[in-house]
Amino acid sequence: MRAHRVHCAACSAFFSEQATFEAELRRGLEVPVPTECADRLVASVGAAERRPPARHADQRRLLIAAAGVAAATAGLSAYMWLTRNDALAMACIDFTMKDEAKSIMMGAMPRAEAARVLADLLPIERLERIGQIKHIAPCPFNGGTAYHVVLVVPQDKVTLLVMPDAGVSARKRAAHEGLYARVIPLRSGSVGIVGTNIDVVESIAGALQGERDHA
Repeated sequence: MRAHRVHCAACSAFFSEQATFEAELRRGLEVPVPTECADRLVASVGAAERRPPARHADQRRLLIAAAGVAAATAGLSAYMWLTRNDALAMACIDFTMKDEAKSIMMGAMPRAEAARVLADLLPIERLERIGQIKHIAPCPFNGGTAYHVVLVVPQDKVTLLVMPDAGVSARKRAAHEGLYARVIPLRSGSVGIVGTNIDVVESIAGALQGERDHA
């Protein structure tokens, strides 16, 4: 389906329309969770453990209650992770969902030119040690210009957005509609990495970050 959308403008437009609707629906249903809620749940477990020994029936009820609190705390942590989406990482996901096919159809830049413009940002040689480059081209992104790279690795296809003017001090992340994004700092600017496999995204982010630190 993803491969078909790259070459079919009608299906790509329909998918973008539906994805936008789903995103608006999700935002409309999200309810902010108080940050102190998890602390109160954990505190209630600690208070229960400090109570005097109870009768067998009371102990059973206490264990059930503690198990429920633990499950609620774990669920709360997962919910908070899913909703803690960074704006720049989300913009990378939005580009992949809505504008990647258009960027590919506009054509790629020659390899020599791409190597020249990316030399001080993210050299092509570093990317080719990770996977096969299928597309590189400049594109409008997030109010500026980024370099759109399609990189194929054995496990998946990933989208890279090399952003010369968007510096970040630490990794950013987002997850939406089955896509995962990480934004990591480069020596100059940053790069967003988007894919359907979170392990692949994390692996590429780690490899690029490690090479940057080593350099």
